Amino acid sequence: MKYAATLLATAALLTFTLARAAEPEPGFKSLFNGKDLAGWEGRSEIFSVKDGLIHAETTAANPLQKNTFLIYTAAEFGDFELRFDYKCVGGNSGMQYRSERLPDFVLKGYQSDFENTNRFTGMFFEENGRMFMAYPGEYVTVKPLTDATKTKDKRAKATLDKVKFATTEEAFSHIKDATAWHSMTIIARGNTFVHILDGRVMSVAVDEDAANFRKTGLLGLQIHQGPPMTVKLKNIRVRELK
Repeated sequence: MKYAATLLATAALLTFTLARAAEPEPGFKSLFNGKDLAGWEGRSEIFSVKDGLIHAETTAANPLQKNTFLIYTAAEFGDFELRFDYKCVGGNSGMQYRSERLPDFVLKGYQSDFENTNRFTGMFFEENGRMFMAYPGEYVTVKPLTDATKTKDKRAKATLDKVKFATTEEAFSHIKDATAWHSMTIIARGNTFVHILDGRVMSVAVDEDAANFRKTGLLGLQIHQGPPMTVKLKNIRVRELK
């Protein structure tokens, strides 16, 4: 009887501890209830909830023809700090923010990339827009595209003033297994954006391109077309910055 009581007490303590651990930090609001996709919209054959996690999966038998997104529709965010944990195996993904919704579960806007290799994770990217702007290890000022730049490079979508503060190897030196669980923080304040991976700043961008700069918008999880992949997401929480 005493042994059973001890087990019950231990189980109760463990449950309390896990519940406390799942609570967002002071000032943060959880965006995922751990049970279903309430507040989120996406393709049901790609996105689901399994074992208390947001689960996204593509297969070789039914590959994606274009990028698709799980969109957080309950609110839009302007200045904020977003934190989440992810696990990515087999492909490329990313967290959209300050984004505009397009038809068929597509988003256009800023993105913090993450993937299953130490190459692009933490990059500052604009989906369906100016695309690659700040790679890991770069501080970038994004300026309007000039006539000279248009003439020189017809593919260019922005003028990028870059400062390299770390090589790719240095930026990822703290990541031993890219396919393990990792934590990402995105800070958006005015026209300044900071992407942080497991406590290390990966990229910083200042967007001075007034014609394309976005003040607010939607959040969303991207699943990229290409090879089969699995993405898991948890502990998604945000605090708005005043």
